[in-house]
Amino acid sequence: MKLVHLSDTHLGYSAFSKVDEATGLNQRETDFYEAFRRMVDRCLELRPRAVLHSGDLFDSVRPTNRAISFALEQFLRLDRAGIEVVAIAGNHSTPKLRETGSVFKIFEHLEHVHPVYREEYEVVDLGDLAVHALPHAEGERLAAEAGRMQPIKGKRNVAMMHVGISSLQVFRMGEFNEQVLPASCLRPDFDYIALGHYHNFSQVTRNAFYAGSAERLSFSEAGSPKGMVEVDLDLPRVRFLEMPSRPMLDLGPIDARHLDLASLRDQLQRALGSQDLEGRLVRLSVRDLSQECYSNLNFHWLRQLASKAAHFEPKMELLAQERGGHAAAEGFASLDREWVAFLDAYPLEKVDKGKVRAKGLEYLAKGVEESD
Repeated sequence: MKLVHLSDTHLGYSAFSKVDEATGLNQRETDFYEAFRRMVDRCLELRPRAVLHSGDLFDSVRPTNRAISFALEQFLRLDRAGIEVVAIAGNHSTPKLRETGSVFKIFEHLEHVHPVYREEYEVVDLGDLAVHALPHAEGERLAAEAGRMQPIKGKRNVAMMHVGISSLQVFRMGEFNEQVLPASCLRPDFDYIALGHYHNFSQVTRNAFYAGSAERLSFSEAGSPKGMVEVDLDLPRVRFLEMPSRPMLDLGPIDARHLDLASLRDQLQRALGSQDLEGRLVRLSVRDLSQECYSNLNFHWLRQLASKAAHFEPKMELLAQERGGHAAAEGFASLDREWVAFLDAYPLEKVDKGKVRAKGLEYLAKGVEESD
């Protein structure tokens, strides 16, 4: 029996100011749509018994009509092929107030798509396969619902959870409303446990795996492959299937403690000139930078060096004695990352988070240009 496990597709996510020329949409939003489309294409080729989506289908509680329409279109492709789909709500898709309602209701009319989003444990009966689905739930409720999960005799049993796991290694994202359970909650008597929330493919226990996210959402994921998991319960075998994603480069850090401005410029030019930046997301870190060098560095010149990148982010950290109580002083281009991170961690309901994000990025870009 073959399954496909994918997670954290974050449809509707947008970041930075780059626009996709073909669609006119934010480039990162388009990237996330294309990543999910490629995953569905691969699922149609593999024709598994079921596709398990372990949370954060959308990037926000109130996704745009465009994101909803795209998700519905892709699930329809799987539904028409007769492939069972079980999708649980993650923390990005769960409203703080239950009466707000869930966008997942739109999938309930599809015969082979089974959305689980009511903050409680449900068993999806697929004949010889039982999918024990636990969506995101607030407070102590999640642990209580996890304690109810029980394999059914005579069936293949697969569990699904969207949660951080605390073990010898802590699998969590540090988000405002994430839930974390101990590894002891991962029962060894399930055939497979499909985890969501942590963005890198990882094995947590013998039978529990994170599929990771479909695309990179931060530079901490720069070196991590993105894709989905193919599971064969008969062998048994778990195989990570790497999928195309937009390349991300995290360059540096350059140690500027003993550099004057001319030497710093030379090192910056060499760091960027030694890499193929075309279409990539690029961050360049400099540490122990003097206030004088920072104040006199031409950020317009620096961005011109990286003009072929889809996004360029200089991260400048001052010498400890010159920080003035601040952990770091970064180049203007890093402000958009801070803005996006803030919105990701702040619950917005009845508001189009994508529009708020885009408007903030627009203002930041104008501020950068006016400062040059």
